[in-house]
Amino acid sequence: MALKVGKIEIEYRLLISLVAIAIAYGYLGSELGSMLKFSKYLDAAILLAIAVVAALAIPQSLGGLLAAIAIVILVYLKTSLNYAAIAAVVCLGIYFLGFQEVRYKAEVSKKLSLIEIAATLITVGFGLQVAWLILQYPSSWLLSIAIGAIAGAITLVGKQLIYTDLPIKTIAVIFGAVTTSSLIIGLVVRLISYLIYPIPELS
Repeated sequence: MALKVGKIEIEYRLLISLVAIAIAYGYLGSELGSMLKFSKYLDAAILLAIAVVAALAIPQSLGGLLAAIAIVILVYLKTSLNYAAIAAVVCLGIYFLGFQEVRYKAEVSKKLSLIEIAATLITVGFGLQVAWLILQYPSSWLLSIAIGAIAGAITLVGKQLIYTDLPIKTIAVIFGAVTTSSLIIGLVVRLISYLIYPIPELS
């Protein structure tokens, strides 16, 4: 089963991963809106930079498993074992669902280049940043599911995109459209919410 967009068909497993990535960038956009609202321009610039470099690093499919493990550990440290278990189960579910289509081959002897090491660190940092932002909200099973889905998507979405056999340019356009639009939507929704529900000034 696949979703057809124009001449491009997106398999449902890849679609699930892209939706999870969209949720992650939506949260980043929302936080970006808060930072701009309270004139935290340096923090906003750093967060935006993380979002941009992660959009370039994640499709390389490096560091995804490390990011997922780090995310689950962070959920445990910030909440409880139960919420961490929910995140882990969802992450594993999405991982094994997507694992079936990527024909993954481990390259144990391969040495990573400096660029690949940087991509790995960026991917892990991005995952932790998104999880940290989501965990600022009151803990719930729904948030744990969202975090687990994001962790699972980070592990394989790069490989899933590669195995669509689409041109690199098309893959870049798809991933860029998903991340950019989600970031903007999160930003706009947060700014609109401040207009509709103004924060009372402290006297």
